[in-house]
Amino acid sequence: MKLFIADSCANHTKIEIVSGIVGSFQNPIRGKLFEESGTIESADAVLVPQDAYYFSKYPDYLNYLNDLSKKKMIIFSDRGDFPKKPKLKNSIALRVALNPSEKLSGKIIIPYNVEDLSVLPFRQYSKTPDISFVGYMPRNSLGRFMKSGQQSPLHILQGNSAIVRSLAHRKVQKTKLQYRYSLRDSYGALNVRPEALSRIEYLESISASDFVLSPRGDANQSARYYEILSAGRIPLMPETQIRFPKIMESINSPNITFPLFSSARNVRQRILSRWESISNDEHYFSLQRDIRDFFSHNLEFNRYVESLFSLDTKGFLHMSEDKQLSSEVDEKDF
Repeated sequence: MKLFIADSCANHTKIEIVSGIVGSFQNPIRGKLFEESGTIESADAVLVPQDAYYFSKYPDYLNYLNDLSKKKMIIFSDRGDFPKKPKLKNSIALRVALNPSEKLSGKIIIPYNVEDLSVLPFRQYSKTPDISFVGYMPRNSLGRFMKSGQQSPLHILQGNSAIVRSLAHRKVQKTKLQYRYSLRDSYGALNVRPEALSRIEYLESISASDFVLSPRGDANQSARYYEILSAGRIPLMPETQIRFPKIMESINSPNITFPLFSSARNVRQRILSRWESISNDEHYFSLQRDIRDFFSHNLEFNRYVESLFSLDTKGFLHMSEDKQLSSEVDEKDF
């Protein structure tokens, strides 16, 4: 696809695939991830250079984009925890997550851009697995409850990150398996208080773990999930109807399964069942290598976006067709 870059909105930050600028704990953008067209007439679609978080509040700019949509399809980023969902005709939104029961039509799920943790050493096999969680455990405030309710009115529990994280943590505790955790009172990736929210502690916990609890955040997904895969560890995810990026048919994906759980009994069974399929160091090293390769070939941000925009218009639109069920992901897609 050839993309025409729309005019910028006010003086807001541009998305990283346009600006090349990334935040903390993210992989750098590796060159141009799409083919740019100098005119809208020669382009296949129009790319909005800012996220909907910024431009959705400007009626004049939305009118400008809707005028462009009469000529070409509009592609825009709407990757905030609480998507803005601007009313744009003939458009596709790039999202990192869908709310429970939200339809994929008109949206394409892309991975978070995360720091590649393949520098962490492989784990040695042991008879019992180690599980960890280091992260933010939010309180269920009235504001959070209202926002979650607006996004997922039919799924009050699954749509609320404070409830999901608290319940998931308790369920893993009840398994009586080896579980180390450090619960924080603010979001660590912002790096606001590095002395308290140490990236080193977070990385050390992953390095010393076989399974890492990866509950949803305010978005129904977690950047942690992709970091865990890049390290070759196994993400342990509570079932909240999470939807994953579709894997391009042209890229190989090994037969890897990641446990989703809905109860304490269920999570223990899934962990032990997964662990029983591993028998020795050689087997475990091979699994960790496969998980890392799966991430780097399929879900690393640069590679995924570049592959996405290398599709023709028909292939690109196919990525927004609603055929994948979240409950199938651990049994079929991975």
